[in-house]
Amino acid sequence: MTDQVWTEPEATNEPNRPDWYWHWFPRIIFIAVVFSAAWFGSIWVFTSTSAFLLTLLISAFVALALLPGVEKLVARGWRRGAAAGVVMLIFFLIAGVFAVAMASLVVGQLISLIDAIPGYADNIAVWINDNFGVEVDIAGFIDEVTSDEEKVKELATNIAGRIFGLAGGIVGLVFQALTIGLFVFYLLADLPRLRAAINGRFSPQRQQYVDTITDITIDKVGGWVYSRGLLALFSAAFHFVVFLVLGLPYALAMALWVGIVSQFVPTVGTYLAGVVPFLVALLEDPVDAVWVLIAITVYQQIENYALSPRITANTMDLNPAVAFGSAIVGANLLGGIGALIALPFAATVTAIVQTYTSHYDLIHSERVESPEVYEARMEDKARAKQAKKKGRPWRRKKGTEADPDSGSDQTG
Repeated sequence: MTDQVWTEPEATNEPNRPDWYWHWFPRIIFIAVVFSAAWFGSIWVFTSTSAFLLTLLISAFVALALLPGVEKLVARGWRRGAAAGVVMLIFFLIAGVFAVAMASLVVGQLISLIDAIPGYADNIAVWINDNFGVEVDIAGFIDEVTSDEEKVKELATNIAGRIFGLAGGIVGLVFQALTIGLFVFYLLADLPRLRAAINGRFSPQRQQYVDTITDITIDKVGGWVYSRGLLALFSAAFHFVVFLVLGLPYALAMALWVGIVSQFVPTVGTYLAGVVPFLVALLEDPVDAVWVLIAITVYQQIENYALSPRITANTMDLNPAVAFGSAIVGANLLGGIGALIALPFAATVTAIVQTYTSHYDLIHSERVESPEVYEARMEDKARAKQAKKKGRPWRRKKGTEADPDSGSDQTG
């Protein structure tokens, strides 16, 4: 037997790690770097183009709203470009009239307020002097402020800067309006070609789904806009007559404000619409303000019970809680524009879900009352109350009792 000589292993700088470490660790690092770069790059692109994306979203919404009018003119033999131009011209004329009317209202009320400030200041000074026993000299205070030339120059400089800033903002709004108009025109004029290009990317089986979703979106958005526009027209006409009878200034501007804001601003539109004419009437005569409040309340009841159910039927199948929640989410994401387009977007999603999901009959439950049974019970209760006022006996009609399985008449 030969003797084995033990030798010390050679030193190495490489750590004792398994093979999978050297195989997967570099790949994980590479994937993490690529994912981080893509993530932050996407955020940078989105923030850099957010204004353009918002403009494109507004253009798509306006195009969907105007599309039913264009389709009706095309069905009568119009060329698509001419139909799109006419519908857009009518839309921008209405928007221009509203903008000019609101500008005259704001400027006129601002001038009236500036003219009335000295009188308000004198009344406040008299009230303070009478109730607190101090001497407040408004005229002396104004003379003291205006005697300092540096303060006057600083005030004039600030006013001039704000005026130039306002002019720049107006130019920006005009440019954005022209951009939106250009996108809207191309979407309306080239919609068939655009739909063909989109459908060509899908298989024949999936093209039917894409067409159905597109048709639902057009119907919901267009129906919502046209129904709201018709209600706004009725509201503006009613309030215009009321404001003329009361002799309020800027009757047309305030009527347009009430009609458009009350219909197109969800949830709180009615209250925002009523604030402006109420304050204007309050400055003229408190009695007129009371009449304005009464007129707005009366018309709201007429609209809720007579006009809105007939005009908006088959246009917005949306739960009130879903409508309110979608308006809040839209306002948080995109401000006023988001709140405006949230309702038709939510209605479109609801319609798509209803189209591609199954609906089953409700099972009978002793703890949960079905909507049909609830409506029947409320109708029976109202009929019983009416019969009691007239002093006549009342019987439930067959099929309207609280228990739908029971066919016997019950005496109330």
